[in-house]
Amino acid sequence: MMDWSETSVRSIGHIVVIDRLANLDDGAWTVSYGVTADNSSAFEEVMRVLKFAANSTTLSSSDITGALDLASTALDDTAAVQAKLSSPSSSIETASARQADYKSYAETLSNDLTSVDVAAITAQLSIYQAQLTASYSALGKILSLNLASYLK
Repeated sequence: MMDWSETSVRSIGHIVVIDRLANLDDGAWTVSYGVTADNSSAFEEVMRVLKFAANSTTLSSSDITGALDLASTALDDTAAVQAKLSSPSSSIETASARQADYKSYAETLSNDLTSVDVAAITAQLSIYQAQLTASYSALGKILSLNLASYLK
């Protein structure tokens, strides 16, 4: 289970940024992830393209070319941001899968331990006890035998 107690939400211009620090219950490791608009030009470039497109009534060929160039740069920078987030995302997915596997194992173990037929186990233990007693008795008789007693 993850603890999201260290989550901060802030607004930079028109962009809301969420930073989270995921703490896993097993205490093995933490994953810090999040993207802020102040350290990535991708968001600013996207907003400039959108503002330009929304506020323009007539566009010249050079305006369209400039907007497309800025959009291309924004797309490349957004891909870089996505790449930056992929490793923490993969780590969180791996931890989630590991926790799901552990939960399944614990549930199976719990079912195995609680679904024991007490009467059958008691009967089996009685059989084992009788076999062990017979083995000790036979071993005692064998140890009491010796060649000198046999030859008399």
